[in-house]
Amino acid sequence: MQVRLEKPKKEEIGSEEVDRIIKTIKDNPEFSMFYEAIDQANLSKEIAKLDKMTLMIPSNKAFKLLPEDVWENFMDDNNIQALVQLLNYHVVPKKVNFDDLKNTDKIKTLQNQSVKISHENELKIENAVIQEKHEETSDVIIYKIDRLIMPLK
Repeated sequence: MQVRLEKPKKEEIGSEEVDRIIKTIKDNPEFSMFYEAIDQANLSKEIAKLDKMTLMIPSNKAFKLLPEDVWENFMDDNNIQALVQLLNYHVVPKKVNFDDLKNTDKIKTLQNQSVKISHENELKIENAVIQEKHEETSDVIIYKIDRLIMPLK
């Protein structure tokens, strides 16, 4: 008799956890523009498919560094794909704690592109300073950053 070993199915973050994460973002006034963007892009469905993640959330102040017409263009219904790509740079499909960030020079995002991590005077992802760890659970870490991540290809 031959026994077949099946790979265990990858666990997804439970819907309750995803709802709690989205609520945490929604309830934080500093993250209202990010919440509006993930809502517009319907990103919570993609997040729910992950088993662990790290969110690098730009503050509203970071969004306001963009020219207003650029942000309006991203939020236009005709540009959902560009918005999704932009937001995916802010999601790392694994849980990355602060020490791990300090000990690496790049990390792969949900956009499937590596972004640079630097740690001279401040810990940065691309040009964004990681200002603080906002929240952590067993599956998710949320960091607040001071700029949007838009790596050049």
